[in-house]
Amino acid sequence: MGLEVFPYLKGLVVPERKTSDGHLVLPRADREGVLAVMDSFDILAREGRVFGANMGSVTTPLTFLITAANRPDGWIRVPSGTTIFPIAVHVALEDFAGTDTEIDVRFCQNDIGNGTSSAATVGPLSLRTDAPIGSSCLARQLATGDTTTETNPMTLWRATVSTASAAGNDAAAYNTVSRSAMGYPVLVGPATWEVFVAATTTQATGYLVFQWAEKPSNSVT
Repeated sequence: MGLEVFPYLKGLVVPERKTSDGHLVLPRADREGVLAVMDSFDILAREGRVFGANMGSVTTPLTFLITAANRPDGWIRVPSGTTIFPIAVHVALEDFAGTDTEIDVRFCQNDIGNGTSSAATVGPLSLRTDAPIGSSCLARQLATGDTTTETNPMTLWRATVSTASAAGNDAAAYNTVSRSAMGYPVLVGPATWEVFVAATTTQATGYLVFQWAEKPSNSVT
C-alpha cells in the first residue's frame, strides 16, 4: 500500500516514511494489540539522520585557541532549509596546564561560515554505517581567522576548570554535555552550534565530539 492508496498523504509528510519498495511503513503491535514504540532519536538514527563529527583524532588532539570573538574551536554550520537537534557534545581535555580553562557551548541564529579554519578531523558522518543519507551540515575546527559575527549568540552550557593538570584527571578533563543539559535546542538553519575552549595562560589540548540529528526544515513543526 503506497501513497497511491492514501493520496491525501502525498505532500503532507516530508520526508515520506516509505520502505525501499515504495510502501508505507505500517505501525507494529504485539499479539495483544500493544503498539511498539521507539525513542524518536532511535527512529532518526535508523533512518540515517543522526550524524557525528570529531575534532582531533586517535592520539592527535587539538590545541585549543585563545579566547577571541568569532574564533570558535569547533562548530557545526547549519544551512538554510536544514534543522538539527543537538544530541550531545563531548569535550575531552588531554593536558590543561593553564589556569581557568573555560568551556562554552553555544548557538547563534546565523551560519558563521568558515573564517580561516580547517574541516573537522572526521565527519560529518552518519551514525548508520551504510549512510543512506548525507548530512547537509559542515563541521569546522580551529578558527585562526575571524568567522562571520554571530547573530544573537547564547550559551547553552558552560564549565570552568580552575586548576592545571596533566592527562588523567578524569573528573575535570571529560565533559559530556547532553541534549537536556543544553536545554533541548532546535537549530533551524541558517544557524551554528559552537564550542569554545580557552585558558587564561597555556592553552589546553584535547578533543571534541559532536552528535546531532538532522531533518529538512519543512518536516519540522
